[in-house]
Amino acid sequence: MTSCYIQVNIEYKSGLKSFTLTPNRKHLGKSLAIRSTYAIISDLMNNPRSRNYILKKIGIMLRQELTVMSSHKTKSILGSLDIADMKKFTWSKVLDELSLNAPILHSLLLSCTYRRRPRMNRDAIVGMCSAILLKFRYSRMSMVQRILSLILRAGSSGKQV
Repeated sequence: MTSCYIQVNIEYKSGLKSFTLTPNRKHLGKSLAIRSTYAIISDLMNNPRSRNYILKKIGIMLRQELTVMSSHKTKSILGSLDIADMKKFTWSKVLDELSLNAPILHSLLLSCTYRRRPRMNRDAIVGMCSAILLKFRYSRMSMVQRILSLILRAGSSGKQV
């Protein structure tokens, strides 16, 4: 019985180096060889160690996007204290800001809320999720909370809901 192994050759300035893939990375080597992006991602996500690295990197990238969204340079509508901004607030403005300044978070939230039969309030759900995340990370991003407080106060709601 012969054993099957996959060898990867990498050319450096100093010369050619050869590496033999371990058995749990054979599938990844084959996926790279046939240039199948879907197979590469599937193999990486099936490996607990590589999945852990990927998730950590996604977390870092999401935190960076939230930092950009909440910076004073961005001037997000969610961080605005202006009453005029509150009057012309729409979820589509939040989604436009999100797609521009936090594309990974926007894509993630759209993936999470995908349905074959689209719901009318999908924009509001994605906007609310992003507003909650931003408010949790940076307290000045509280436009949605202020609008909800005004609605509750106008409806004569008590202090407890």
